[in-house]
Amino acid sequence: MSKILFIGICILCTVFSKGENINNGFRILDDSLQIQVSSPLDKIIHIQVVPIGTKAKESLIVPEKTSIPSSHYKILEKGDFISLQTQYVTATYSYKDKNFYFSDTRNKTVLLQEQARSFEQKDVAGETVWQIKQTFKLQADEALYGLGQYQEGIMNYRGKKIKLVQANMEIVNPFLLSTQPYGILWDNYSKTLFEDNNEGASFWSEVADAIDYYFVYGTDMKEVVAGYHQLTGTVPMFPKSAFGYWQSKERYKSFNELTDVVKEHRKRQIPLDNIVQDWEYWGDRDHWNSLKFDTVNFNHPTEVIRQLHDQYNVNLMLSVWPGFGKKTDVYKDMEKIGALFDEPTWAEYKVMDIYNPQAQLIFWEHLYKGLYRTGVDAWWMDATEPSFREGFTQDKQEEKTKSAGQTYIGSFDRYLNVYSLFLSKVMYENIRKQSDKRVTILTRSAFAGQQQYATAVWSGDITASWDVFQKQLPAGLNLCMSGIPYWTTDIGGFFATTRGSQYTKGLADPSYKELYLRWFQQGVFSPIFRAHGSNIPREVWQFGEPGDPFYDGLLKMINLRYNLLSYIYSSAWQVTTNSRLMMRGLVMDFPDDHHVYNIADTYMFGPSLLVKPITKPMYYTAEGPIENPDSEESIYLPKHSGKYWYDLNTQQLYTGGKTISYQTPLDVIPVFIKAGSILPINKVVQYVGEQKEEELELRIYSGADADFELYEDDNKTYAYENGVYSLIRFHWDDQNKQLSIYDKEGTFVEYPQRSFRVKLFIPVKNSTNYSVLEKLIRYDNKGIKVDITK
Repeated sequence: MSKILFIGICILCTVFSKGENINNGFRILDDSLQIQVSSPLDKIIHIQVVPIGTKAKESLIVPEKTSIPSSHYKILEKGDFISLQTQYVTATYSYKDKNFYFSDTRNKTVLLQEQARSFEQKDVAGETVWQIKQTFKLQADEALYGLGQYQEGIMNYRGKKIKLVQANMEIVNPFLLSTQPYGILWDNYSKTLFEDNNEGASFWSEVADAIDYYFVYGTDMKEVVAGYHQLTGTVPMFPKSAFGYWQSKERYKSFNELTDVVKEHRKRQIPLDNIVQDWEYWGDRDHWNSLKFDTVNFNHPTEVIRQLHDQYNVNLMLSVWPGFGKKTDVYKDMEKIGALFDEPTWAEYKVMDIYNPQAQLIFWEHLYKGLYRTGVDAWWMDATEPSFREGFTQDKQEEKTKSAGQTYIGSFDRYLNVYSLFLSKVMYENIRKQSDKRVTILTRSAFAGQQQYATAVWSGDITASWDVFQKQLPAGLNLCMSGIPYWTTDIGGFFATTRGSQYTKGLADPSYKELYLRWFQQGVFSPIFRAHGSNIPREVWQFGEPGDPFYDGLLKMINLRYNLLSYIYSSAWQVTTNSRLMMRGLVMDFPDDHHVYNIADTYMFGPSLLVKPITKPMYYTAEGPIENPDSEESIYLPKHSGKYWYDLNTQQLYTGGKTISYQTPLDVIPVFIKAGSILPINKVVQYVGEQKEEELELRIYSGADADFELYEDDNKTYAYENGVYSLIRFHWDDQNKQLSIYDKEGTFVEYPQRSFRVKLFIPVKNSTNYSVLEKLIRYDNKGIKVDITK
């Protein structure tokens, strides 16, 4: 059966009824459709269009409590249109052309307009559903970002087509971010296609009851992302140690091996905060993911983990899967309630039905008894698409997941993309009940709202190559810009010598070491800094010894990460409190500079740092050393109000709005600080909390006024939610060369008195260099003003 309803600009009939007021909006009937418009928040409009006779299901990603009744909206109806108007945004429905127009209430500028919508009735997985499509008309010069993580190397989605289906290396988040600025949150969980072409930009979904989306307005793109978080959930703080270095590989085969790696870090004074135990700590495949430690190679886990904590000050992350081997106790309990899918997996385990509330309880009970009570600190939720056999690509993942059939709440066709969302929620909510220790979860999939469950994501089982490395940047940037802020990769590629990799000689090949070092440099400027992969061990000393350029280069980068910990942790606080993104495309900071719209290999990290990873070989090929290495890189530095960019590596100064040529020796990644920035610099420690820092270096990069909020807390608990934190606000008055340090906010007191060693960076007149003035400031948590030049 195929029944089509098509409503677009070509329809001329005007059958309509007067709008009916509902909570924060109105409802109308027009051409066999019930159209409901509401404003759950002042800058957000919710559109829901349902064929009469169909009932829309409740949202899985926007809870009802999100709606805040507002006295600042009004409904206007005149002749052939009806509008919902808040103080910020207006949605106008035209009875004439059947489309919505979204505009800025204050200046009346049209930001976006619908162009057409369609409903086609189909039989899918045993139920009659609507296949839906909504088309929008865009402005000619706007650019589009977000939607999740995909491996095509696309930064700007104008003129592009993307399939929104979870897979090993693809992550779905159906939030589109525009330079206009606005966002569209497409509320659908089935296979979805986004396409921008000459007919407009459209979302098409395979299984639906309604066209359901949220228009999110903002004065800039940062505010739009904040609106997404208001709708779907704000981001909790990770422990500070999560922003240190993560050592991992596939896999440590015993506690002895894992502990020896930690010991070697401490012996060599290579900073380390986290060690990761990958799969098969449970034993053989029949006991896959038993949620217990194997007693042969992983005996006495509680004692070992306590030693990691007390003797080495290292946290343990453990790999956990959403499926179980046939000889495990959890498998037997799941089988009793029919909560296992029969679709085969590559390791012969069976995937659980995480949508089943009983299965959620069974899963947590076994995990709590077998793993949580041993003291594990962080959780790696692997294969959360969920992974079935041969499901490596989007097409195969879709096929195999749908083949698994019905879940507790409906068909996988309908709920194709939200498995990871449910699993993350189960983990986060259960762990939070146990103690005040912050939750840390790493997972391979995500969906709208998952950011509220303390999850970071990584880019899947990618292959080692320069092309793959380069494609990680737009993939990660678009994921972050869709509102999922914590992202990482397997540095050096998961498959280092196999699956099409050219590096079959492994660590005997210096061309792989060059790739690894350049990728490692980029990892320093990722939200989560994590080494992991198969085939080749990933410990620093595997790449050489002190004096070797690769060993020294890797150690230099780890030390740099620890130099930046206060900057990174303060940026994480901004993620939590103001929905800022730590890693983001240049367009979010420089939207008026059209040169940056398609730049995918340069990005902002925190409020002030511009990072340009090196994504091409300069010194080695598979055939051997390059005879005349070309280490020059072209870098575009955006124009901004502070005019200058300061080079982190040298004393060079550059003017914005230009493309520069930059020398990049093997141990250098180009990083520039925007004039009008304040940057705290830490002493290198071996782990977070190793020593107090009563004197903190504070760098001021002049050229414009600057602000920075230095955030500190106990690094581990949720006490910050009750005001137990320290926030020190700094303001730099560039014209008067005066630094204001305000009263400390919050009840956390680490330093009754401390010092800031201020270094002021000043452009040298008629030169491309800068000079540095230095001054030591005593601070007792009360506001002061200091003239740095006197």
